[in-house]
Amino acid sequence: MTQLPPVSLNPLTLPLRGERLIEASAGTGKTFTIGLLYLRLLLGLGGENAYSRPLSVEEILVVTFTEAATAELRGRIRENIHQLRLACIRGESRNPMHQLLLAQMPDLSQAAAQLLAAERQMDEANARWMKPPSSPFTASVSEC
Repeated sequence: MTQLPPVSLNPLTLPLRGERLIEASAGTGKTFTIGLLYLRLLLGLGGENAYSRPLSVEEILVVTFTEAATAELRGRIRENIHQLRLACIRGESRNPMHQLLLAQMPDLSQAAAQLLAAERQMDEANARWMKPPSSPFTASVSEC
């Protein structure tokens, strides 16, 4: 098996088709990068490197290893969605990455609506995730 050399990752131009593995040491910006990729997937951004259509929250899978990391990642993604939605409403952002994403959006009001829907979907998913199991079978599965 041929191992490819590591390459620098640009979250604004990474092709969003197929599977992608982001592997890096602690403190190197994985959460930041995943947050930007998530926004691109929600809005279908990235030109020729975009996914073929915008995705909903339910269609995006992000995997991490601990419950603490999952909670942090979920919170950061939710906050990124919220901040970009506000930037769409205002038409600008102090965040340079969000400003670059805004420049790719043909319709800021439509993007704001998509991001509001994503916020609501994340809130609903979070509420379901926090809900206690409803049957003994569910409880035994969730404890595995």
